[in-house]
Amino acid sequence: MDEEGRNRLIFYNLLELFSSSRCVRLEELREASEAIDMVGSEAFYEGLSGEVCVRSLVPVAMYAIRRGCDPKRVSEYLSWRDFEEFVSEALSARGYEVVRGLRFGPRRMEIDVLAVDTVSSLALAIDCKHWSSRYSGRRIREAALRHMQRLLELLKWCSYEVGRNPLLRRFKYSVAVIVTLSEAVRGVDEGVAIVPVYYFKDFIDRIDVYIEEAGISKVANPCYYS
Repeated sequence: MDEEGRNRLIFYNLLELFSSSRCVRLEELREASEAIDMVGSEAFYEGLSGEVCVRSLVPVAMYAIRRGCDPKRVSEYLSWRDFEEFVSEALSARGYEVVRGLRFGPRRMEIDVLAVDTVSSLALAIDCKHWSSRYSGRRIREAALRHMQRLLELLKWCSYEVGRNPLLRRFKYSVAVIVTLSEAVRGVDEGVAIVPVYYFKDFIDRIDVYIEEAGISKVANPCYYS
């Protein structure tokens, strides 16, 4: 195995270890300690008993992908909360302003990630799902409908929420997106984009093309203020 392949295996091992436990004894790390040195103190710290603990798996995941690891496989080691943060970091890196766990309205509905490109005045309302390839078409459609309803509710109540979240004034249109791990679950359903994490970077980079050609619903924001 060449050096690049060895490094990828080390990162996969590191992610597997810390996805099971946030603190790991030094003797369990073996070669994975090399990857800890690469990532550095941004992600890791020393525990009370000398063990190595992780603050967040997201910097590890992002670094692993930069070193050539498969984004889909990397994401499989993340919890739903880690996965949500992973998506947020990817959007922030491309200039989006991001709010996580946005709660709104009298029923306190929630959108996992709201990401706004203030240059194009477009927002992505994102729901993060760890779907398997066996997820049925009916359940996907139901999930898409629920997510679109959450976006419509957000826009319905936006005038009541802008005091707490001024970002709600800064996008003219929004689209609903579900980001999933499974490559078998993809496309557009009920106007909602369903994007495997493996293709998420391409989706962000070509969002205008996907909206125009794939039938993604583009919803006007009544609270937009230029």
